[in-house]
Amino acid sequence: MIRIPSAVEYDGDHSRPGIVLLHSFTGSSRDMKFLAPALNAAGYGVYVPVLRGHHDRTVAGPLLGGNPDDWWQDVQAAVARMRRTYPTVAVFGLSLGGVLAMRAIAELPDVVAGGVMAAPIWQGSPYFTRTVHGYFDYVQYYTGVKADKAALAPAIEEQRGAIRHLAHGVMRDAPTVTKPVFIAQGGKDSVINPETARQTQTHLQNAPTDFHWYPDADHILTVDPAHKQLEADMIAFLNRLA
Repeated sequence: MIRIPSAVEYDGDHSRPGIVLLHSFTGSSRDMKFLAPALNAAGYGVYVPVLRGHHDRTVAGPLLGGNPDDWWQDVQAAVARMRRTYPTVAVFGLSLGGVLAMRAIAELPDVVAGGVMAAPIWQGSPYFTRTVHGYFDYVQYYTGVKADKAALAPAIEEQRGAIRHLAHGVMRDAPTVTKPVFIAQGGKDSVINPETARQTQTHLQNAPTDFHWYPDADHILTVDPAHKQLEADMIAFLNRLA
């Protein structure tokens, strides 16, 4: 049986920025099970939405249940939700969530800062199909429902293209960003080329960046053994905003 993921929210100091954390593709709020409470323990209010299609733990959920336009609406709603309680908002994201976070930093006035963790902005993941197939296997293990991989292949390619289109918009706008940006990357990332993080920093030429390299960490930094250092680094970044 698969537990259906739900959004997570922690109340914090209402004089500080509210924090929105965005999960990975095929992930959920559980991506942030360590980071969200750590930020809250440091005094920050935190909201972790579940992007459309990721509530539905079926083989086709993230492929057919949502797309980048839907997820962008989810991000805007999450920022608006936090802005009702907090003076400003900071948005951070993991992998796909990082691409969406970077768009929020560039486009939303209420977002004063944010960051990306293992985000495939400048180079897409060469293992996108493998990642999706891994998700299929996960669902099959817990539900017994086997995905028809051949039938879903066009949906995989369509979603891959839509995510790259989202990333291209973020790349276009990167030089216009002037807000502080936190960048985190694992040196042993098995999903994306780790060097894409350095490209992100290079192209954020007008933004103050805080770059962190975790040499032994894999892709899902928030639950990797490096997560405690990541949490400390992000809290230090946020504390400097005050």
